[in-house]
Amino acid sequence: MRSLWVFCVAAILAVSCGSGSETATQTTTAELKMTAAPTTTAAPTTTAAPTTTAAPTTTAPAGPLGEVEILVAPDEGFLTSVPSSGLWTMNVAGANWAGPPVYVLICTATDLVILTRTGTSTCDLSNLKVGMPADGAFSLSFDLRIPEDGLCIAAGDQGQVEAGGACISVEIAD
Repeated sequence: MRSLWVFCVAAILAVSCGSGSETATQTTTAELKMTAAPTTTAAPTTTAAPTTTAAPTTTAPAGPLGEVEILVAPDEGFLTSVPSSGLWTMNVAGANWAGPPVYVLICTATDLVILTRTGTSTCDLSNLKVGMPADGAFSLSFDLRIPEDGLCIAAGDQGQVEAGGACISVEIAD
């Protein structure tokens, strides 16, 4: 028992006197506080799709640029000009025709020499206008786009006995 006693005394001395190191009791200086649950942020806003800009507008007017008076008569050629290419109203007057019908054709020929030499081979046969002369005269009015190179209009009867033409050129700007 003596050894137990010695052991207890040694243990008490070791605890009270220390064994060369001191241990401090751990204390907390702040109180543990619960914070609020983290807040969620709203979903990012989506932006509208980018808008497209309107196509550039052209400066050409919506309607014809003006009127062109044209005379077509058998065995005659008529020349006229317009100040610019574009859409024009053609006022075609026919004179001295033997009888109806008189077909008026739009042709790619650009002068009377070419129109006379090529006949209707440069003409758009699917886009013909029909004049019905009374006492040899008729009149037609239609809109036509004049290209920069100009164009010709051919007129003739069904039997191709009578034919005439008119050519329209575009004036060259200085």
